[in-house]
Amino acid sequence: MPRHWSETVDWLWTPNWDERHNVARIVQFRRSFKIEKVPSECPIHISADTRYRLYVNGQSVCFGPAKSHLGEWNYETVDIAPFCRPGRNVLAVRVLRFSTYFPGNMSLIRASLPGMIVYSDTLPELKSTSTSGWLTKIDDAVSISSAESWDPSLGPAMVSVNERVDGSKRDWEWVEPEFDDSTWIPAVVMTMKAPMMPILDERRLSPRSIPFLPEIPARFTEAVKCDSADTPIESWNKLVQSDEPLTIQAGSKTTVVLDFSALTTAFLHLQIRGGAGAKIRLRTAECFEMPPKSGIPSPFARNKGNRTDVSGILVGQDDFYTCGPDTPADKTVVYEPFWFRTFRYVELEVETQVAPLEFSNITFRETHYPLERKTQFANFPTEEEAKLWNISLNTLKNCMHETYEDCPYYEQNQFAMDSRLQILFTYHLSNDDRLARKCMSEFYASRRSDGLIETNYPAPVPGTNIPHFSLYWIFMVHDHMMYFADSTLIRRYLGTIDGILEHFNLRLGDNDLVGRLEWDTWPFVDWAQQWSDPGPDHDFRNMAVPPAYRRTGVITYTSLIYSLALQRAAQLCDFVGRKDTAAEYRERAAKLNAAVMEHCFRGEFIVDGPDSPVEERSQHSQVFAVLCGALKGEQARTILRRALTDSSFVRCSYAMSFYVFEAALAVGIYDELRDSFLQPWRTMIGQNLTTWAESAAMPRSDCHAWSAVPIHDFVTNIAGLAPAAPGFKRIRLNPRRDIWPEMSGSFTAGKGSISISWNSGKPIDVLSSFDTEIEVSGKDGQQIHQVKEGVLLTLDV
Repeated sequence: MPRHWSETVDWLWTPNWDERHNVARIVQFRRSFKIEKVPSECPIHISADTRYRLYVNGQSVCFGPAKSHLGEWNYETVDIAPFCRPGRNVLAVRVLRFSTYFPGNMSLIRASLPGMIVYSDTLPELKSTSTSGWLTKIDDAVSISSAESWDPSLGPAMVSVNERVDGSKRDWEWVEPEFDDSTWIPAVVMTMKAPMMPILDERRLSPRSIPFLPEIPARFTEAVKCDSADTPIESWNKLVQSDEPLTIQAGSKTTVVLDFSALTTAFLHLQIRGGAGAKIRLRTAECFEMPPKSGIPSPFARNKGNRTDVSGILVGQDDFYTCGPDTPADKTVVYEPFWFRTFRYVELEVETQVAPLEFSNITFRETHYPLERKTQFANFPTEEEAKLWNISLNTLKNCMHETYEDCPYYEQNQFAMDSRLQILFTYHLSNDDRLARKCMSEFYASRRSDGLIETNYPAPVPGTNIPHFSLYWIFMVHDHMMYFADSTLIRRYLGTIDGILEHFNLRLGDNDLVGRLEWDTWPFVDWAQQWSDPGPDHDFRNMAVPPAYRRTGVITYTSLIYSLALQRAAQLCDFVGRKDTAAEYRERAAKLNAAVMEHCFRGEFIVDGPDSPVEERSQHSQVFAVLCGALKGEQARTILRRALTDSSFVRCSYAMSFYVFEAALAVGIYDELRDSFLQPWRTMIGQNLTTWAESAAMPRSDCHAWSAVPIHDFVTNIAGLAPAAPGFKRIRLNPRRDIWPEMSGSFTAGKGSISISWNSGKPIDVLSSFDTEIEVSGKDGQQIHQVKEGVLLTLDV
């Protein structure tokens, strides 16, 4: 029986390891090897726990492993031949290990034992690592900031990547072949395996399923604020724009703010000379803001308006670098924080001691998931529409790395509700569904004994579960069916979908509504201003929840979204031939809808709970009642119109606006209300955001891709393109020509593409890359047109 390469190769680590006292530490590894003649290809497999960066002969080659979980621990395969040379070569690996004794980074799983593993079929020295000559050293120059040092105004410490670096302890040029590693010690095998024992490593190695993230060189646009006449803004601009060196004189203190003009995620790079004993603080921030009105720092009291108002303050995460006291004046030093930072602005505070400090370079390398965006609009009717599109693209880009992320700045966690929308927006832009598949698979791997999946995953420890988010995962799987029609993927996940639905079914009360959820869960609905009170016990699980839940444990939203999930699951069952289960799920949904109308309908609208007074009414209850079919026809249209125009209803957040758009479209009031729907995004444009914020009620994050709803609106509602059958076997085309009199664009459609264009008063031209049917509403009612690959179709609608 053939053996996987990982069965013959050992995980290595540094000896005498103790991680009880640090949230994370960095360990360095070196391995020399000789090559007589460099081969045309020299692939190696590499992974580490928790993060690594690989160097070959001093050049950075890649970083990883791609985030995942212990059952599918990623390794990378990389060809190092382009970096090798005849004679002696050196592999160097820098590993950031997060401790199992601390929460640390909440988006990175870690095994109970640390480790680094490298294997090569091409290089004999790397076919086995048990006695392979790897040398190692703990990097004591770097300490990762603990939760105790975290700024409480930023919220919980979930990322834990900020550094304090003592330059006097750094190993200079340790990645270079010429470095003297004679004082380093041999690495040791790190495993729980034992002879005659059927024990496997905790990490089941699996090849990386997504492409490498690029590192694209970039520069700051300008300096926007400086407090020193000795180093004026003009000097900083020359430095960041053209690498003209800038010197901070000895015994001085300087603070400058650098601007990139748009929020990004990137690896910072500083190149300095001299400055013995100098102290540098790097603060990365999303925006300028005003001090909290209450004067008390809190994530709920952020005072944000014009994000570019330099009279404000920068609230953010700090890295600290101290130059060694014996650093020679002519010594050029490079400092790069290990992990990427999220920023539009970087505040640099420099305090020199006995020697001047010269900056010769301050740049960065942007890094995001390399999504190949194929959807393009040739024109926009207004500058505002162009901004809506482009800011949405930038928001989504910055929330896509090795997973989808709720926000790149504060958490970098993959949440099911957030990811459902981010994935759908991805489908609108690209045929690439690799990150989406990875996301679905990871949530599938997180399934719990009670039938639910974890709310955010990967994660090193279980978090407070939001049961509703498991239903959004069902929507996620349904979206993939509609865009890609992969029956194998659907069959893999249907068992877990059954378990999720049964979890809610078991909580039906005598009134046939879903009752109180488990005691340790958070029945999160939405970040609405009226639902922001944590209650007298200050329990965050009271926030973003209608008040009815505190009284009875029953809220209308739960039954409505459960009904919608049952109907989407029924369509999934139909797709793979499970007709009886599909019928059962539809019967359950109909019963739920009837119960909502019996117990929660007050004649003119639906309230938020069966015991709610008429004052407890939200857009959410009306929107999901429309989407699941509890409200229909003219009644649905009248009630939804009122909910969306009457300020007495609790308003949906930016993310929930996606469902507002869908409901308005379903009842035929989208065209009359679209202009008002876009007002929250207009407000953000007026505040100079370059990515969309989390919500108006939760002002912490300025980059949440669940708010990139205009992507969906432009493609599905304006261009009017949507799948009417799984895999675009039939396309629904319903363009909004009254909103955009002229339009020309190319769009992804599952695995294929569609070009659509029209001019005022003229027919619509459609060109498809595959055979399909197009369903349109024309002058004579609904029409079905056959479309052949590459043949232009002209529609007079």
